[in-house]
Amino acid sequence: MKVAIFTEDRYGIGFVKGVIVRLKNEGFIKNIVFARTYTPALIKKCHNVRKVKSVVKDVDKVIIIVDKENESEYDEYEEIWRHLKNLGDEDKKKIAVIAAEPCIEEWICTSLGLEFDGSGFNADKKPDRILKENRGYRKSDLPNYVRDLDFDKLLKSSRSFSELVEHLKA
Repeated sequence: MKVAIFTEDRYGIGFVKGVIVRLKNEGFIKNIVFARTYTPALIKKCHNVRKVKSVVKDVDKVIIIVDKENESEYDEYEEIWRHLKNLGDEDKKKIAVIAAEPCIEEWICTSLGLEFDGSGFNADKKPDRILKENRGYRKSDLPNYVRDLDFDKLLKSSRSFSELVEHLKA
């Protein structure tokens, strides 16, 4: 399966690609090929969503991973799909929007057993802050945490991680 991955920031690129490579190497998924020209690429919610339109015809799956930030503010239809409404039904079926709750660092905290506020309302308890407090985390460190992920634990307790794996298996 030829896949294009879009993330919000440049550090997410290496992290998500590393996660997918590790999932493939450990047998959780099979036959993933990254679209050479387009993957991974930055996507800042609505700002660059239109880039997806230029890629969707050339791949089997487009996965857009964004941070939800908090449970009441993020709406994928408002943030993502409204920019893709002119795509045909076949192209829309290729696109998966995955919103990490509240941010992708939740995968790391879950794997390491660090408690965090999943709602995103308590800024001091958001996963990235918990990692900074407990591990001296900086956003640029994100790709280095791929090796710390506990895939079995994440498949049981992280909706966004489970969605990623399911879309990569399809």
